[in-house]
Amino acid sequence: IGYGSSSTSDELIVKHAFNKGIRYFDTAESYVGGDSESSIGNALKFVRHEVVIGTKTKARPYNNKKDFMQSLEDSLKRLKTDYIDIYYNHAVNSISRLENTDWWEFVDKAKTQGKIRYTGISGHGSNLVDCIEYCIDKNLVDVILSAFSFAQDPKFLEKLRHTFHFVAINPRLPEVLRKAKDKGIGVIAMKTLAGARLNDMRPYEDNNLTYAQAAIQWSLNTSFADAAIISMTSESLID
Repeated sequence: IGYGSSSTSDELIVKHAFNKGIRYFDTAESYVGGDSESSIGNALKFVRHEVVIGTKTKARPYNNKKDFMQSLEDSLKRLKTDYIDIYYNHAVNSISRLENTDWWEFVDKAKTQGKIRYTGISGHGSNLVDCIEYCIDKNLVDVILSAFSFAQDPKFLEKLRHTFHFVAINPRLPEVLRKAKDKGIGVIAMKTLAGARLNDMRPYEDNNLTYAQAAIQWSLNTSFADAAIISMTSESLID
């Protein structure tokens, strides 16, 4: 289970997660105005080689290699490191974002320079499956960060009473994630709670698990996801 930081910029919470055994930390240049990256950089600078850090930038069709390198350098500075373990094209929901050859040329150069170890895409929109499949078929990514939850389960979809959340339902997602796994591409799940208590999760709650624990367990037990990132905003939630 990894540390999600979209709503967090507290260094003490980052340190608490590390002390509790978390070793994957996920952030983005846009989270909390960049303060999310800074909090992770400050909290983990003395244990940098013990952790895996993923961060993100939105590589748009009109951006160029210079833009991408500037974004990467800014993230490196905030994270107080000279390399990013996983660098994602953030919130991808259109093939046009993936057809920008400057992004892939930038990625190759940054890898050669040792500034990026692995690259990937992240997303949770309605065109997510098409974008993931495009990258798989063209051997473009090492890691996929995807919305993935019990709401993708066809049996659950049949009984779904509410979809009051902004994560699009992609029925083909399990099929495409299996394709990724077969190619050795890493898969990290996000948005695992899928609407929280708006959906009736009681049938999944056993062994004294809370709703959140049951939802996370579902995602990890499917064999599609290698890890799940959870938004961690307090020490008690981490515990």
